[in-house]
Amino acid sequence: MRLLIAGGGSGGHIYPALAIIDAIKNLLGSVEVLYIGTSHGLEKELVPRRNIAFAPIHAQGLLVKGIHGKLRGVFTALAGTLEAIRHIRRFKPDVVVGTGGYVSGPVGLGAIILGIPLVVQEQNVWPGFTNRTLGSRARTVIVPFEEARQYFRKGTTLAVVPNPVMIMVRESREELRQKMGIEADQTVILVTGGSQGAEAINHFWLQFLPKLREHPQWVLLWATGSRYFADIKKEMAKIGQWNPKQVQVFEYFYEIQKFYRVSDIFMGRSGAMTIADCLAFGLPSILVPSPHVSEDHQTKNARVIADRNAGVLIEESELSNRGEKVLIDMLQDRERRGKMASIALSIYDPSASERIAQVVRDAARH
Repeated sequence: MRLLIAGGGSGGHIYPALAIIDAIKNLLGSVEVLYIGTSHGLEKELVPRRNIAFAPIHAQGLLVKGIHGKLRGVFTALAGTLEAIRHIRRFKPDVVVGTGGYVSGPVGLGAIILGIPLVVQEQNVWPGFTNRTLGSRARTVIVPFEEARQYFRKGTTLAVVPNPVMIMVRESREELRQKMGIEADQTVILVTGGSQGAEAINHFWLQFLPKLREHPQWVLLWATGSRYFADIKKEMAKIGQWNPKQVQVFEYFYEIQKFYRVSDIFMGRSGAMTIADCLAFGLPSILVPSPHVSEDHQTKNARVIADRNAGVLIEESELSNRGEKVLIDMLQDRERRGKMASIALSIYDPSASERIAQVVRDAARH
């Protein structure tokens, strides 16, 4: 089988694409893959490292302010579509898969124009503009939750499959805790605002640190984001000395799955793949959606998890008022955390990537 896949800009579009590639290779054995991305996204670094053929095209968002930005976006989309068509004609794929991001638009449109079966994989409850636009012409649209159905046109062929997560960490929770100096009876809170960090979440934790000091059984693993790291360390020094076994501060979690495995509670943003990771590791979550993302899709993601009682949704504007009570209640209620963890694990589907691979295989056969 010849598979052409496109997705880029952020890890939330790239890692699902890589998981799908691995699953299709496991399912079919012999697969030739071409990955199309942009020359400025994270995919240009991640994909070649996996020894996957990579081709860049021009792509940028259309939902921008100002007439000049919109015109530039239209011309870039046209150029990118022509580039995508050339790659598709040259590669001759049996199926095209788009996992979202700006680059999926031109590639998906190119597949539709050339009559190549298209499969769209959407990670969020609220589908992005690109996937909403392509959905009605795709062979199948894969969505992570039932709630996403309502956002696609009537007649769109939909398959509900949770986001795929590749669990790479092999060490047990006990082994990793021992390496990190965490006791078996301590409760670990994992906090991150993503690679860029989140100012509101960082501010909340600076305010909460004195309370944390009163409870040595609570452990904080905190990634501030690189742009906030130095300032956070200075502010912490003003508050006082900290036991490095109780408070561990990082710029970024480079091997985040190890941190998921040792933790008891997650607090952070509600990007689709962050949520998928929390489900995969059975982590109760306190989700603080970013108010700065397009179409407020993180709030919709978080609401689905909160409605299922696998996590709690706190709007960023409410964090200073509600955050401390929500966090302390969860820290002090082991039974509640256990129930939330069980629900999270029940939502997670370890066979998701294989199920998606089967959808892609079936699309290629028709």
